[in-house]
Amino acid sequence: MSDIENFNIRTHVIDSIVETFDTMVSMEIEVSDLEPPDTAGVSRMVAAVNFAGNAIGLINIQVTADLSRLMMANMLDLEPEEIEDESEIKDMLGEISNIVGGNLKSALNDAGHPCVISTPSLTYGADFTIKSLSMDRFERYVFSYQEELIFVEVGLKAQQITGDGDDFSSTDVLGKLAHVDIEKINALDIKAQVSEAVIDVFDTMLSARLEPTDTIPSESLEDLRNVGSVSFAGDATGMISIQVGDNFARALAAEMLGMEIEELEGDEEIKDMMGEVANIVGGNLKSAFTDAGLACALSTPSFTTGTDFRIESLNMEKYERFAFRSDDNIVFVEMGVKISELVQAAGQQGKDIHYAVGDKDAENDTAEEAVTAAPQEVNEVQETAAAQAPAKEPPPSDSPSQPAAAQTAQPPPAAPPVQEAAPHSPASSGTKRPEDFDLDLLLDIPLEIKVELGRTRIQIQELLNLSPGSAVRLVRLEGEPVDILANDTLIARGEVVVQNEKYGIRVTEITSRLDRIRSFSI
Repeated sequence: MSDIENFNIRTHVIDSIVETFDTMVSMEIEVSDLEPPDTAGVSRMVAAVNFAGNAIGLINIQVTADLSRLMMANMLDLEPEEIEDESEIKDMLGEISNIVGGNLKSALNDAGHPCVISTPSLTYGADFTIKSLSMDRFERYVFSYQEELIFVEVGLKAQQITGDGDDFSSTDVLGKLAHVDIEKINALDIKAQVSEAVIDVFDTMLSARLEPTDTIPSESLEDLRNVGSVSFAGDATGMISIQVGDNFARALAAEMLGMEIEELEGDEEIKDMMGEVANIVGGNLKSAFTDAGLACALSTPSFTTGTDFRIESLNMEKYERFAFRSDDNIVFVEMGVKISELVQAAGQQGKDIHYAVGDKDAENDTAEEAVTAAPQEVNEVQETAAAQAPAKEPPPSDSPSQPAAAQTAQPPPAAPPVQEAAPHSPASSGTKRPEDFDLDLLLDIPLEIKVELGRTRIQIQELLNLSPGSAVRLVRLEGEPVDILANDTLIARGEVVVQNEKYGIRVTEITSRLDRIRSFSI
């Protein structure tokens, strides 16, 4: 039994769901003992995030389309019929799943199961079922709000770390720019990488030859479909989904197992096959990311089946959907990818080039221009210096005086030859290196001191109603500890005191001088 069997999923998830719905959409929901009703034919939306690392799994939050609209209306202080933009509802549900998933991720990290979460994905429609495959633990919770029910499903599994970019035992793993090969990332053709992997796995594993296609029959989007999905998280996040019609999926599963189609019972073989295909294709792309130096891990596969649904990966920089044909069967691939902002910033940094490549003719022209320009630059410098220097009377001369015009026409004295500076040896220099300077030179640098008097939690609706003159009640009161920061770095703690109707701060705990200086990162 792994340690994750003892992890308290229930408390963390329930507390997080109740608090998030209260704070974000002004809904006081309660845990319910009701069994989930049959949702076939009911339009609903499922927001999910996946975990990857030492702990892998998923958490999804399911609400009806009507409840999602009411949630959005509460959030914006509008009537449900005033909500027109469906994308706002999707973003809201994605953010709720991200908050709840992030809280669960933090709890897992604190319990010794380091992991990261993917960006949210959204599945919506009126006929679909989602299953997460190969979980050690799977729990479902039901919440009620008025006449509506909210379903939350959590699946977790402990995973042995391979060291291939999936070790997240330290937060320092992410964004290790020294290990990132920006050129490899920029040169990576993600669509080509995924397409090649899909064609290869269908050929070698399922004996099906795929060819890219630009046209698809409309019925391929309406019949019973099976989708295998896998998410990846870390410096690169996203999702890959592979969709196959039910009849074709059964034929592929039978081919893989060496059975007749009639021998397949239920959909267990199809789930395993679709999950394995998604896992192989996702693993191929993950290897390309880790080869470029990105810390990246895969989630467990999930399986979705139904006749009316759509899967979207939210907040993606690159999102593509393409299709393949095998005889009369269509295979769809959806892919969303986002690269860490820290890695992108590194790729956008300028580079200093200290040489130029040119042909010999250009080099000769450049040399001639340099020779011509050098005396001109010297003359310009001398003329500037002469103009700035105070006027002096010419010394007396025994030679006969010359006309003023002739004197003006005389060329200036030749400049002394420019001598090339001798190489400068650091060893012979008395200049101190930056690390040799006395630390006392830093003590006169002014710092911004900030004291956090308190914090509070308010609903988004209250936040939107704030205006000049509004009062915000803080949680912390007189005598409770407060943080004292210098340049946004914690240096001490204190408490609020009131004397003669004036507020002040009494320092109660302070770090050492050396630790404070180190924390400034100067």
